[in-house]
Amino acid sequence: MSFDEMINLFKNEMLSQSIIPPQKIVPDGQLYRFHVEGDKPRSKNGWYVLYLDGVPCGIFGSWKKGQYWKWSAKNKNHMNTVEQKQQIDKIKDALKRRHLLKIKEQQEAALKAEDILFGCYRANPNYPYLVKKRILPFYAHQSGKNIVLPIVDLQRKLWSLQFISETGEKIFLSDGAIKSHFIPIQGFPDDGRKILITEGFATGATLAMKYPDYCVIAACNSGNLKHVAMKIRQTFPNAELVICADDDRLNPENPGIKKGREAAILARALFSKPAWPEDAPMFLKDFNDLECWLADKEVYHA
Repeated sequence: MSFDEMINLFKNEMLSQSIIPPQKIVPDGQLYRFHVEGDKPRSKNGWYVLYLDGVPCGIFGSWKKGQYWKWSAKNKNHMNTVEQKQQIDKIKDALKRRHLLKIKEQQEAALKAEDILFGCYRANPNYPYLVKKRILPFYAHQSGKNIVLPIVDLQRKLWSLQFISETGEKIFLSDGAIKSHFIPIQGFPDDGRKILITEGFATGATLAMKYPDYCVIAACNSGNLKHVAMKIRQTFPNAELVICADDDRLNPENPGIKKGREAAILARALFSKPAWPEDAPMFLKDFNDLECWLADKEVYHA
């Protein structure tokens, strides 16, 4: 079988996992990144390594999904012991290089985050997004027309940033480390205070205004709730944790509730979700949505 045929088989395997391969695949055993269709423009969350020496094999994945898949031109049951070992070693080497590259990129992003934040100023309380969401800035910074939110670890090291536009569009700093890290909103986690963990900044800010004595942080997304909560539980075993989940009622799978409950179970935390009045519109999904709707309703009926 020719090299081109092997590359096409590798591409077909990528397609079978719903990842559209790049037009050009380089089979030299090096790690390459590429844009995954459906991800944000200019992002390169896809990656692959392809070997054509010996028994052709490769590995590919998506950093965004946190998944990877292996491919081999030959079934393991049809390989001899030497071939199996060679292939295992190649895959191990590819994964090691992937890991080292990820660490390097995250460290570079952390330095970039420091430079950006250094040039920011405290967010204006009258910033359109804050006014619309009826929240205070807390630790939020501002750069031009964007709110800038620091993303840190429990040692207060800055790892990444989230940017929010005047209209509420959100993006994260490219290559910034998010897993187990969070946006500090009110106070900082320790063993002596109740700690509320939300998905997003606006939800956390709403709860911080409602409960000024509590520590409030945002995990950035539902999938990171469990990682943040478990890290805090490991570091502060006596902390009282509360997962304040989004309620994605229009989504049949309701990832907000699903991921929130999972985080609560794994971290031995309490679980909370919005208590919806009977007439609350179904498109409302978090504590901030509820508070804003109730405030608008009160004004309307005044």
